[in-house]
Amino acid sequence: MRTWVDRFPGRLERELADFAEQGLEFELDGAQLNEQGRVVLRGIFTHNGDEIPLEVRYPDLFPYLRPEVVAPGLDLGRHQDPYDRNLCLLDPSTRAWDSDETAAALISNRVPYLLGLLAPGAEETLRAAETPQGEPVSIRFPSLPGTVIFVPGAALVLSSSSASGSGRLAFSIAEPPQFELRALLCELVEKPSKGPVRALAKADDELARHFGGAQVPFRWVRLSEPPAENTVEAVLSSIEAVRGESASPPWHSVPGGRMAVAAAVLREEVAQGEFGDAWIFAVRVRPEGGQEGAFLVRGQPLSREVLQARLPDPVRLGSKTVSLVGLGSVGSALAIELARAGLAELRGMDSDTVDAGTTVRWALGQSAAGRWKGGAIARLVARDYPYTRFMPVIHRLGQSAHRRTARQSSELDVLEEFLAGTDLLVDATAEIGVQHVLADLADERDLAQLYVSSTEGARGGLVARVLPGVTGCWLCLQHHLEDGTIPAPASDPTQAVQPRGCGASTFVGAGFDITPVVAHGARVAVATLTESGSEHAEGERTDVFACSFPTKRSLPPQWTAHPLTQHPRCGVCAERAA
Repeated sequence: MRTWVDRFPGRLERELADFAEQGLEFELDGAQLNEQGRVVLRGIFTHNGDEIPLEVRYPDLFPYLRPEVVAPGLDLGRHQDPYDRNLCLLDPSTRAWDSDETAAALISNRVPYLLGLLAPGAEETLRAAETPQGEPVSIRFPSLPGTVIFVPGAALVLSSSSASGSGRLAFSIAEPPQFELRALLCELVEKPSKGPVRALAKADDELARHFGGAQVPFRWVRLSEPPAENTVEAVLSSIEAVRGESASPPWHSVPGGRMAVAAAVLREEVAQGEFGDAWIFAVRVRPEGGQEGAFLVRGQPLSREVLQARLPDPVRLGSKTVSLVGLGSVGSALAIELARAGLAELRGMDSDTVDAGTTVRWALGQSAAGRWKGGAIARLVARDYPYTRFMPVIHRLGQSAHRRTARQSSELDVLEEFLAGTDLLVDATAEIGVQHVLADLADERDLAQLYVSSTEGARGGLVARVLPGVTGCWLCLQHHLEDGTIPAPASDPTQAVQPRGCGASTFVGAGFDITPVVAHGARVAVATLTESGSEHAEGERTDVFACSFPTKRSLPPQWTAHPLTQHPRCGVCAERAA
């Protein structure tokens, strides 16, 4: 077995010598090194007359990464894992460790410093010196891989007097109850010692719709302190110690056996100096013909607020609606980016199904082949982004009136409904005729527009927004591109191919060629939805963004940005001004 001791001859001897130079009596565990290739040192560190046993555990990737220093006899409360007992001596970032440093220097310098910060009366000094983050204890409880229980915001703000009760886990139709459970805490009630059952929390409507399948009951209790160990046995024992047999959950039949779910809610630090509730679920299973077992699932908070916490402050799209025409390589990826950003409602119009060959640049892979593009994206959004409502509209613009029956709406009616109540129209068709009609209809409604497209040969792309009454119009954009007052992005019309099974030629381009255009399209869409009117002031505004890729693929794309002014040859704007 090859170890860092073999890779860096003399480094272990240097480590041991530095312990001696620092006056630290630590011994190497020779058996672990010889049998398992692990370097472990043990010894005593004296601080203010107290003898503190320490264990130094070197990682396999030492000296690139730091060693762990474990103090099994200490219970510091902060900056120490409450279960593994390793000390937090440095900032978690790997930048805090210098590969030339030794474990002896780490102990000599950082252990006294940490103990001094944690001494009585040093609270203010500690707060100023520590990394500004909380130390949640729930992350120390390992979930069974593949399992998750989502906890809505309402179940994270319980009164500290709420001591025990029952609840229900809801499952999606696609993932019904099973041993590898994936569920939502959808309902929580309390059973006081006296009085009727009282409702405590319910999941919001968006999550409830997402998890509209079967439900499984469970029991819960509040723990005054974390379990003594981060094991499923310790969690179950803590729950039983609080409520006894009354906390025993009912068994529920699932494919392959039965399961019962119990939960513990406990108080933990969620941010520096801020505390809140956390959930830990203990799941007991009885497989058919197998041995009974149990595992843990750590509750994962899920709410619009939790999702938005990872987004920049200006990105707040929880009340916005976007109508997107075209769900090809650009539009499909743009739809997913807007769902990720927390858009409330997204309407997507396209008439095509997914061709297997297009998945080299379409947003989804072969599992979507043969499906309606709108339907495939709708399923993805419904499964993964419950706070975004995606409404697919399977329709091809430009159909002859003779192709519809008397009962069908006209295309103008279809578009009227598609645009009703929307905040932004996005065109990703790259079809100038479609853009023209959409621009006219949007201008009639004073509706903001965004045009996002990739050029032939995927040599570049264009992102352009039109703000009626603020910028020039779509026809102004065409005039500017035609006369070069706004430089057009690079393109290569010769890079076209008609793949086998395809009824027409298509451009050549990979997904990574389109991604920069999609990403900037999403940025401009979000900015347009969230900026105030003052940010659209003339001279401060950029509306048209042209991207060109150098012929050498390893070079980054080059962007130019321009305001969209009224063009002197635009009759539409001239007529409107008159």
